Amino acid sequence: MAFNLLRSFGITGTGLVILAVFYPSLMYRGKRGERYSLLNHFISELGEVGVSHAARVFNAGMLLGGLLLLPYIIGLGIAFGSPLGWLGTAAGIIAVLGVAAVGVFPMNNLKLHAIAAMTYFRAGLLMVLFFGLAILFQPAGKTIIPSAANILSLLAFLAYGAFLTLPRVKKKEQKPTEILDPELTPERPRLWALPALEWLVFFSTIAWLFGMTFFI
Repeated sequence: MAFNLLRSFGITGTGLVILAVFYPSLMYRGKRGERYSLLNHFISELGEVGVSHAARVFNAGMLLGGLLLLPYIIGLGIAFGSPLGWLGTAAGIIAVLGVAAVGVFPMNNLKLHAIAAMTYFRAGLLMVLFFGLAILFQPAGKTIIPSAANILSLLAFLAYGAFLTLPRVKKKEQKPTEILDPELTPERPRLWALPALEWLVFFSTIAWLFGMTFFI
């Protein structure tokens, strides 16, 4: 019964985030009239009020989806009942609150938005790391989630790591507002590595969340 309730929060929260991203991406027209592309648009551009036609759908979905995932993440910590599981929960709480804050502070308020977004990315990295370790070091005879699920943990960890590392490789000192501001790039490239990596983080996290929900 408890696990079924846990699954319902995980599936509902994840599904809401997917819908909040999918619909605005179809409705999007940029400042130059361009359609949305996963190859060169940041996810947060879907929530830019005055530019994205369905910005309010995106922002409301991030807020509600993040809040719905909160009990799911806490439930994972309870399910594991281990120090590593609770560390994953602590990082996960910060991550999903970061998701909710992205909806509260859209790109129109870039300073606060960048803080919310980077909080999510950094905490998300720790979340998949600690939960991955919690899966790896489960006590014998007390398997909560099969070790095979750690393939998803590894893929998500690599995606987060690549996204957070790329700006440091290209520039040693860069503020969060500079990392996430498309206006600082004079001409949007057809294939832009950073937004593409951000989408890789999104898809790998969605797969990780559904995987954890399915296995638990």
